[in-house]
Amino acid sequence: MKQHYRCPPIFGLIVKALLLFLPNAELVAQSDSLAAPFIHIDSITIEGNRKTRTSLILRELEFAAGDTLSTANLAATLERNSLRLMNLGIFNTARINVRSWNADNHVVLHITLIETWFVYPAPIFELADRNFNVWWKEFNRSLKRVNYGLDWNQLNLTGNADILKAKIQFGYSNKYEVQYRRPNFNKRRTLGFEAGITYSRSHELAYATEDNKLRFHVNPDIWQIVQLSTGGSLLWRPRLFTTHRLTAEYRSITVADSIAGYFNPNFFLKGDTRQRHLSLLYNVTFDYRDIRPYPLEGWLFSGEVRFNGLLPGDNLRLFRAYAEFAKYFPFWEKRLSFETVLRGRTSLPRCRPPYFNNQALGYGGSFVRGYEYYVADGLDFGLLKTAAHIQLFNRTFFLGKYMPVEGFRNLPMKLYLSLNNDIGYANDPWYGAPNPLSNHLLWGYGFGLDLVVWYNKTCRVEWSWNDKGENGFFLRINTGF
Repeated sequence: MKQHYRCPPIFGLIVKALLLFLPNAELVAQSDSLAAPFIHIDSITIEGNRKTRTSLILRELEFAAGDTLSTANLAATLERNSLRLMNLGIFNTARINVRSWNADNHVVLHITLIETWFVYPAPIFELADRNFNVWWKEFNRSLKRVNYGLDWNQLNLTGNADILKAKIQFGYSNKYEVQYRRPNFNKRRTLGFEAGITYSRSHELAYATEDNKLRFHVNPDIWQIVQLSTGGSLLWRPRLFTTHRLTAEYRSITVADSIAGYFNPNFFLKGDTRQRHLSLLYNVTFDYRDIRPYPLEGWLFSGEVRFNGLLPGDNLRLFRAYAEFAKYFPFWEKRLSFETVLRGRTSLPRCRPPYFNNQALGYGGSFVRGYEYYVADGLDFGLLKTAAHIQLFNRTFFLGKYMPVEGFRNLPMKLYLSLNNDIGYANDPWYGAPNPLSNHLLWGYGFGLDLVVWYNKTCRVEWSWNDKGENGFFLRINTGF
């Protein structure tokens, strides 16, 4: 049997008593030679959850009262679980410390929380274009292409990390939306649900892609596209890092007669002006990332299959499979991290899809850096994004009386230098002829500065090049909700 060194009981008690005065548990692991190899958790106490339910907090932890933990890995375990609480998106601060440690290596753990501000009735002032760079360069920063209204986000509505969102948007395009998400509702906190309905309409519509640029038609007197979408999801989270999602979704989309009859008869195929379909989606996600808004360690896998057209009267029948794998490699206490993200999608059947359902690269988060001004449509796509993140600055500022909201008085701020390199490919067998970037390997690279504040709010300033010899400045902001 392996022998362990045992220090004198009195000396060990003195060391453990001193540890209790540390601001966190980061140095506990350093006393491995002075303590037993395992500790026993007698209880877990929580402070600062004014609204958040205790059962929700305990559900997020990898351990519970009555468990044993390795002393050597204690600091890393407590830090990892503090980040898990932060990933709920409802805390500005979450720390787990050792509150008491007796001679038999029985401990009490204490969780200190500062809840974030839960109500965000934010005014809407946003661009109608795909991204800031397209609006700035291609539409000459026109304020006519601005949407305005009210976006209401109610976080942690009932203390269960649930979210209620409502949007009323006017201006260049109209949008009315209500969504509710509750991550758990049963006693074991393994089942959750989402539900929502969205109605939108716009006087402008991208009816085709030429030279890998979207072509628009505008008519201020007629709505060019009207969309209604409603659906719900059942969430199953049997383990801490695993989530299954089953979604039913109905969509009804109508376009102006001029779009389907003149500008692009293949918009919905055969000159149709309306597309409606019931869809069923299944998604599974394994998420072991440390900080979801800006990961530096861990990995993620997400796989999804989608069946469009379940009803006999549906006029879209399309099957799609999507997968994403991301891995993050930390070095030097996360001051350096290498990021690798691989995404891919394929579609069936292999016949011509409606132009409206042929989007691939350049939409949402799937793009090659340096190609932000372009899109590459297709039935299938593959994308590899890599980056090195080098920490330049890490400090927390106390705003004091200058910040009236208590949850935001501590301002953690981190700045990273990012070195980026992306490659992507979109397979478009039907609409690729006038678009040379489709069916062509795309390569983009560059560098940037990434600012992370209050844990989940990021601002990325990048300068990127592509293999066409073009370069430009690009800005991306994520407010965290």
